[in-house]
Amino acid sequence: MNKKYDHCIEKWNAIFAKEQPGAPLKAVGTGNEVFDQGLQWLCSGSKSVLDFGCGSGTLLFKCALQGTQEHIGIDLSKQGIENAQKRQTQEMPDGSFRFICGGIEKMKDISSNSIDAVILSNIIDNLYPEDAVTLLSEVHRVLRVNGKALVKLNPYITDEQIKEWGIKIIKDNLLDDGFILWNNTTAQWAEFLTENLKLHKYQEIYYPEYEQTNRMFLLKKIETT
Repeated sequence: MNKKYDHCIEKWNAIFAKEQPGAPLKAVGTGNEVFDQGLQWLCSGSKSVLDFGCGSGTLLFKCALQGTQEHIGIDLSKQGIENAQKRQTQEMPDGSFRFICGGIEKMKDISSNSIDAVILSNIIDNLYPEDAVTLLSEVHRVLRVNGKALVKLNPYITDEQIKEWGIKIIKDNLLDDGFILWNNTTAQWAEFLTENLKLHKYQEIYYPEYEQTNRMFLLKKIETT
């Protein structure tokens, strides 16, 4: 899987190489009220959290500040993982953390029905569709029954915006905007995500600093009969 994301990995490594140490991780929230409500829901009653596409670990650290105890972060960016490990050592004495450099293949090392909560923040729509399908299947496998998933997605890009911004169309609604973007409508994402998980709540998150709206799905794994 990882080779076809080489250009994305290079870009993220460059971004994380320039990452400046922020203020100590004391604030529980991210600063966005709607997203923070989603994280609170995810963490409530959860002991273990997996963040696939964790970057430098910020969301896992926020979860730990809300009382979660066991944390796994997976990311293709070696620099992001190194930053996460450094931040954990310097700023997060409480909770256990395991940061892993790699892709979906690393999910295979996680036991079935072993995780209480999963974060997919602006990552599943930055995969090729066949990899997104595999990832969602793996999320369903590792989650415990009644386990929770928070899926945050990039904005939907209209045909007019694709043309105006000069975005390359790879095929159908798969775009190259500098990264990979599987550009589904909200209804298409809802149908895709609920093939394996039950929708608890959908919310839109506005980020005024970027003048951008993200889409957040809060989902649960239900017991099948």
